[in-house]
Amino acid sequence: MRHSLTIVQVLVSLGCLAWLWAKPEIHEGLVEAVQQAEPKWVWLGLTLAGGVVAFGIVRWQLFLRLQGISLSWSEVTKLSLIGGFFNLILIGTVGGDAVKILYLIRRFPDKRSQAVASILMDHLCGLPAVVCLYGVFCGMRWDWLAGSGLSSQLALFAGVYLAGAVVGIGLLLVIALFDLTSRTPEGLPFRAQAVKFSKALMLFLKDWRITLAGVGLSFVIHGLYFGTFYAGALAMNAGVSLTEMFTIMPVVDVITTLPISISGLGLRETLFESFLERLCQVPSEIGVMVSLLGFGFSVFWSLLGGLVFPFCWPGSAKSLWHVLIQAREEADSAA
Repeated sequence: MRHSLTIVQVLVSLGCLAWLWAKPEIHEGLVEAVQQAEPKWVWLGLTLAGGVVAFGIVRWQLFLRLQGISLSWSEVTKLSLIGGFFNLILIGTVGGDAVKILYLIRRFPDKRSQAVASILMDHLCGLPAVVCLYGVFCGMRWDWLAGSGLSSQLALFAGVYLAGAVVGIGLLLVIALFDLTSRTPEGLPFRAQAVKFSKALMLFLKDWRITLAGVGLSFVIHGLYFGTFYAGALAMNAGVSLTEMFTIMPVVDVITTLPISISGLGLRETLFESFLERLCQVPSEIGVMVSLLGFGFSVFWSLLGGLVFPFCWPGSAKSLWHVLIQAREEADSAA
């Protein structure tokens, strides 16, 4: 199953990129589009992407401490950069999260479920921000989105997906709140792990102030992340307003987080090309470059993790290959 998903991700990314490259206006106009980029907006995009990383570090540190895992700010920063690097280079279901969990259980062998819970909540607390941004911007500009049938259909799909995610998270919280996992039969597979995880999750409900702070940080993080693509549009003189970008981005963000492509590569460019051309009358090659620039700003900070990794990974197995194998084993055992 895992290998099948990896194949699907590779095929989707390559298929989208091939489809875009087959358009003459794109492969003939990309070089000219790159030459038009304004450096000051490129620097702005890199700065905003750095802000995404910085506020993400603060948010994860909150949840680590809530789970009783004590890491210095230096360690959390290095581990976050390393996680971003592995998210970038790994194809399939094992990513930076598995690498971060591997690091944490080496440091804190008795806090495995807490380590997993800290990362899970780091992701989950971003959901309210995306839902609110989608509701505000897509709700205000629905008539604008409806100007293109495909755009409104994609926005509707993203809305349904977000609604399903909210319902799922609500059920998860109810299970933790009423401790339903502890009432399951003793011989049920993975019961012990489920009980430990449920107890770890309850800490987020009990200390709601920290959880609320994490949600607040998520608004900042998503705002900065969406801003990186707006900076890309400014760099390319695309003529896209901030409101238009913030209307498009929640939809693109939701669709590209689905595990059907390699870090959204290819799929993101296809979506930007379609949205910007249909709704903002932006030429195809400019739309693709806006997407590549926005993604490239994040890639820059992810690559820093590759420079940090050889000097910060604990233990004797500091080779990339060894860590990949161990992260794969960790992901399999967690599943």
